[in-house]
Amino acid sequence: MCTTTSHSVIGFPRESTPGDRRTLLTPTVVRLLNEAGFTVLAEPGLALGIGCPDELLAAEGVQFASAEEVWSAPLVLRYKCTDPEDMGRLSPDQSIGGLFHAEGDPGMLAALTVSRATVYSYEFLTEDGQFPLAVAGSQIAGVQAVHLGVQALQLPAGRGVLLGAVTSAEPAEVVVIGCGNVGSAAADTAAALGASVTVLARTEPAAASYRSRTPHGVQVVVNTPSTLARLLTEADLVIGAILISTFDTPPMITEADLATMKPGAVIVDATCGYGPGYLPTAGPTQSPGAPPHVVGGVLHVKVDTLPALVPRTASSAYTAAAAPYLLRLAQHVLHGTEDLAIASACIAHAGELVHLVCRQHAAFYELGASA
Repeated sequence: MCTTTSHSVIGFPRESTPGDRRTLLTPTVVRLLNEAGFTVLAEPGLALGIGCPDELLAAEGVQFASAEEVWSAPLVLRYKCTDPEDMGRLSPDQSIGGLFHAEGDPGMLAALTVSRATVYSYEFLTEDGQFPLAVAGSQIAGVQAVHLGVQALQLPAGRGVLLGAVTSAEPAEVVVIGCGNVGSAAADTAAALGASVTVLARTEPAAASYRSRTPHGVQVVVNTPSTLARLLTEADLVIGAILISTFDTPPMITEADLATMKPGAVIVDATCGYGPGYLPTAGPTQSPGAPPHVVGGVLHVKVDTLPALVPRTASSAYTAAAAPYLLRLAQHVLHGTEDLAIASACIAHAGELVHLVCRQHAAFYELGASA
């Protein structure tokens, strides 16, 4: 059970990921929190990366303070938490919210338990069977996966195929594995450019549900080994967009499969899971702008920081969806309001990992270390 406190101060520190200009602290978020009676503390310059000066935030009621003061707030909120050392700034009676993705980071999992703070990870927040705080980032990743594919398909390394409608030219063949937020955004984008798109759904009910909202030119079929094998031989661009890829996810595309694909075809891993995952030939994640990883004549792109490359769009879209949940998180933590959706995002409390996914990954790392 996550603890609560009667304080009303919320601290917004700077992001710790190098080069990340995204922020949660937009005027809309500040206004919502202030109107609910919360005091907002922030480090100066927090939102400059998206063109929002301190003066604009101050006019909405933000109080600027030193990093030490901000990190001392009973509730600390940030966009993304990637540095385990930051957890050492917190005391056991504090709470923090952010995008942690801690299940893929053994150092962060250890830091969560050492700090003994109460931790909420936005990507796990569940309401009505959905993950509302994962939608914006997923949609951005889906759109950008297509953009990356467009670039990689060009010469000198790619097939020399344009992912766009050109009179009398054959359309590019795009295969999207998955029909969730990432997959549907990728399919919509590729179809809008004029590609011939096939989306692979995990089950027939999932396929039927997605068919009701697909744009013109998008075919939806159930993902079976034989269907995938056939589509790979035809594809110019394959986008991997399954919801979760973890250490025990079986491979979907192997080196043997690459041998059946067109030379210069492209595979984009848009969801970048943990471990070998379903696209093992993609290899480790790449830095933005790095050349594709080539295996068997097929280009692989695997960049896991796609929303961070468009911080203005990402901050605008994410905070529009997150603002009411940030208010509910503040009310849950600081005012003791019962909220099952907010509680579903709690991943650590009093030195214990309390979310099943985090516990499972912690067990995996311990087993791996002892093997």
